[in-house]
Amino acid sequence: MKKVKIAFWIVVFGFIGLVIFQNKEFFMAESRLMIDLGFFYYETPFLANAIFFVAFFLVGVLISYFLSLFKHFKDAKTIKTFKAKETSLVETVSSLEKQLTNQTAPAEPAAVASAEPSPVAPAKDEPIQVAAEVK
Repeated sequence: MKKVKIAFWIVVFGFIGLVIFQNKEFFMAESRLMIDLGFFYYETPFLANAIFFVAFFLVGVLISYFLSLFKHFKDAKTIKTFKAKETSLVETVSSLEKQLTNQTAPAEPAAVASAEPSPVAPAKDEPIQVAAEVK
């Protein structure tokens, strides 16, 4: 799969190079950009069209990077919240397991070793806490 990816990118960059080479006149032609907002006017110096393509591509990459950076921070906060919730739920489960073992512990350990099954001791009338009640 790694070789397929390398071959794919070689083909993609090859086609991009082919398009640039076949349109060399357009990319090397000089032009300038003008901004006229009524109260503000600016003209760039004469530059090759290729420079404008590269500059606008890099601006687009920066914009997409910063937009994804905000999403990354939001995702990190969500993960932190989920980890805290998971920790509290693990603590709840462990406390419930301890309650369960305390309630079902045999009264006499020697009775377990006997051949005849002994009757199970009745559970104490302690209320069992449900996970929704424990916080």
